[in-house]
Amino acid sequence: MFMIGGGCKDSFTAYEDCERNTIECTEKWLKLKKCMEVHIDYYQPYYTMWKKVDELEERNGEPVYPSKEPKERAKQASEFVRGPCKEPLRSFIRRDAEYRRNNNTLTFHRQHEASDTMYKCMEAHSDYYEAFLADRKKRDEYYFKEFDAFLAASKL
Repeated sequence: MFMIGGGCKDSFTAYEDCERNTIECTEKWLKLKKCMEVHIDYYQPYYTMWKKVDELEERNGEPVYPSKEPKERAKQASEFVRGPCKEPLRSFIRRDAEYRRNNNTLTFHRQHEASDTMYKCMEAHSDYYEAFLADRKKRDEYYFKEFDAFLAASKL
């Protein structure tokens, strides 16, 4: 497997073996990420794939607020935030801002917990958040397609 072929085998194995949604698991993910940055020469294809996914997300972020008119976009954004998942969404926004300010393991973990809660709520109210969820599905499909191509190119 590609991920254990580089210098981060131990970090990757520790991350795979951890229980999800724990602070310990978050610490292991951050350790793996730092290790991959140290061994960037080997893990560059992985980072290239993620860069493509991020570019797609940036390009296709507008379906959530499809209107081109600034006033209409503001109205759509306001409706999005006032929807049935307003509290989980606000919690995620607060946790994301906290993580960006402090950038530590605990705030990273809290951000991901809030994100999970928000997405579960949105899926429960999929009729209201249809455009957002469709955009997320498109991103996930692109990611898996790119990841499969990455694995095929790496002959894994």
